[in-house]
Amino acid sequence: MKTVRRFHVSPCIARLLARERGVDRQIVEGYLSSQPGKDQLIRLEADQAHFVLSGQDESGDPVEKLAPLPREHAEALFGLCIGQISYDRLHLPPQSGLNYAIQLDRVVYPSSFDLITVAFVDAQQAEAFQVPTWLGPEVTTEYTYEWRYIALNGLQSHHEVPLSSQQVEAVLDMLDQSRATSQGSNGSTADDVIIALSRSLETSGLLKAAKETTPPPKTEPLVEEPHEPMKWAAQ
Repeated sequence: MKTVRRFHVSPCIARLLARERGVDRQIVEGYLSSQPGKDQLIRLEADQAHFVLSGQDESGDPVEKLAPLPREHAEALFGLCIGQISYDRLHLPPQSGLNYAIQLDRVVYPSSFDLITVAFVDAQQAEAFQVPTWLGPEVTTEYTYEWRYIALNGLQSHHEVPLSSQQVEAVLDMLDQSRATSQGSNGSTADDVIIALSRSLETSGLLKAAKETTPPPKTEPLVEEPHEPMKWAAQ
């Protein structure tokens, strides 16, 4: 069973993360029904459109069934929607030694706010989660932050999200760590490719394997014989 926890985040920090990481997906959703737990909606992205049936499985985890739609059909169905929400989604770098996923959703319509979602393997991991200093108030149990509710009713409550220099420093440290890890991984991968290519060439005989060789014996330098300077013949 996968468990998630949701937190507000300062718009300044969200903007910094989006600028550093870039946006993965831009999503617009239009809801065709207002029945909780059995959502019917149209989801539009840059290169695809789907009709979505959303609900919960036996363990209570949210599940979605997607059916692809032609773009023009999806846009036509938006005229029947009773509520819409639009947001930009990006995924944050994994933390060293941790196996949970963090995503940032920047909601732009019908209200503007930023929400962090952390997905865990199980409830025990969720309970043991040490909330980073740069996250704002937790809204996991507040139904008013569900996408369906916001699409139909807008943002009903607003939490003040504190911002301090320590929070910004913590985010910068996280991004620096991710950048260093990525560079190290890329370098290691490049080295592995070079080694594998060299071995392949050695096997095919196109490249001779490097062997230890003894340096050639030292030889005395040749003595240059003296010669007379060239004289120009008199004309």
